[in-house]
Amino acid sequence: MLSFSTGRRGCVGVTLGSTIATMLVARLLQGFNWKLPATMSKIELKECANDLFLAKPLVALAEPRLNENLYLTL
Repeated sequence: MLSFSTGRRGCVGVTLGSTIATMLVARLLQGFNWKLPATMSKIELKECANDLFLAKPLVALAEPRLNENLYLTL
């Protein structure tokens, strides 16, 4: 999660920014089927102190769920 600071000088767009980020992730998850490349069999994690991190950068393949003509073009 991004830090927007707190107190009197906190970001006035914190609610808008959080909502847009949540909607973006939801639309990506809903609009595509996600899978790992054939060269990757599993996601490896590395343990440090009190956290888990990805051992290697995550690479995922996105395949559209609908026909190409149903998506908006830019």
